[in-house]
Amino acid sequence: MNRPPHGPETSEFRREFAAQTGQLLRRRLIWFIAIWGGLGTLGSIPVWIALLDPIIGLGIFSEKFTKNILGDSGVTLYLAANLLWIAGYAAALVVALRRGIPRHYLLWTSIALITLDSLYGITLRAGGIHMPAGLLMFTISFTVASLVFPWSVAQAVIPAVIALTISALSRLQFEGGPTAGNTAAILFSLFLPIPGCLIAWMRHTQRLGRSKLTFVQKRYGSLRQELAYARAIHESLFPTPRTGASVCFTYKYEPMRQIGGDYLHASTCPADDGRDEALSVVLLDVTGHGIPAALTVNRLHGEIELLFADDPFIEPGRVLARLNRYVHLTLARHSIFVTALCLKVDPSLGTLEYASGGHPPAFLRAVDGTLSNLDSTAFVLGACPDDGFDPGQTTVEFGPGDSVIAYTDGATEARTETGQMLRIEGMRRLLAQPGRIEPGQWPDKLLRAVTDHRDGLPPEDDTLVVEIYRSIRKPNTDQPAETATVGATPAAAT
Repeated sequence: MNRPPHGPETSEFRREFAAQTGQLLRRRLIWFIAIWGGLGTLGSIPVWIALLDPIIGLGIFSEKFTKNILGDSGVTLYLAANLLWIAGYAAALVVALRRGIPRHYLLWTSIALITLDSLYGITLRAGGIHMPAGLLMFTISFTVASLVFPWSVAQAVIPAVIALTISALSRLQFEGGPTAGNTAAILFSLFLPIPGCLIAWMRHTQRLGRSKLTFVQKRYGSLRQELAYARAIHESLFPTPRTGASVCFTYKYEPMRQIGGDYLHASTCPADDGRDEALSVVLLDVTGHGIPAALTVNRLHGEIELLFADDPFIEPGRVLARLNRYVHLTLARHSIFVTALCLKVDPSLGTLEYASGGHPPAFLRAVDGTLSNLDSTAFVLGACPDDGFDPGQTTVEFGPGDSVIAYTDGATEARTETGQMLRIEGMRRLLAQPGRIEPGQWPDKLLRAVTDHRDGLPPEDDTLVVEIYRSIRKPNTDQPAETATVGATPAAAT
């Protein structure tokens, strides 16, 4: 009933719109019966008085006056038609007042009422009763109904077609046959429902537009709340920053929307021989933004957790190869690809092992401030099958005071108002600035610089900046490593 046209509307909207229409139709049906039916009943009282006057002897109306209105044989016809019309409205009121009645019953009841008006008028006209009747009564009733009932054009046409058909058949069979006058009257009657149909179309279109707007606003509010919950869950996948240990890391995360497609994983390798714990870090950037990218991150999170649960000592190259296999087999068919940087820092050996699949180059910043690139060593994940993928794992020295600054392309592709990107060279310039920066402070400093470079414009991509560093001072092995909590602000963690 009143089903919106097929298109971008969801089935949920169609159900809600139909339910609203049913509630509105019930109220309007009761109003129409009470007002229109009441006026019709009141209007018939003088005729009833004229009919009963000779019997009661009130002397208000003469017999000649009654015959002029109803004709010689119109009394019985009028009584029967009027009683049936009142009974029809009474039955419709009973239907409208019932609770739990299906919506389509209400629709057909409203259509039946207007059809009843037309039959009533046509019956009186065919019986030769000299009073406003026929299609005039239908036209007024139909126009009023189009203003009151929440009809679509298709629904408004139904009583119009029924009334015009019955009127035409009545003229041809009982009111003089196919004369020129009757033919002209039939052709003229085709234009009578047009105003009512136009009113129904206009009101239905307006109501549909308002319902869409209300639905979208309500869904937008629900979606914002759901996204807030989703963001909390998404950010709970990120590790807690680690400080006060031999190998530490901090990060800052700013998604383009509520949630995004960047991800960071960190885990430690247990050391049972008295050596310092090694730290493994995986940095991912999924193609796309928003909810689809976040859903992909959720899948990759599970795969990475499984890899390190099976083998906490797994090397970065193997991690990258396994992730490429997973992306190629499950995500690449949907045109979803991933860049990844996998690192493992072993403070006992003073080494950093890494493998990078199409990820922007990270920077190794030595304790003396010199910079060197950790360039990509393999293809973007998912671009080639497992047997053609070489992770290209590389090992470099990583001593106390050294740090690695990694990031996603949301940082290098940040644009000014004139469209100038920060690029990799810009990140290098920021890292090469003179002055001492405390270990673990680079993510905050760099993300602030990226925001300043955008001139206050919103980000066009998710941005994640990570710093992995070795402490110069030997940590207190009697105390657990200090941790910081991931924040709830767009720049998520410090």
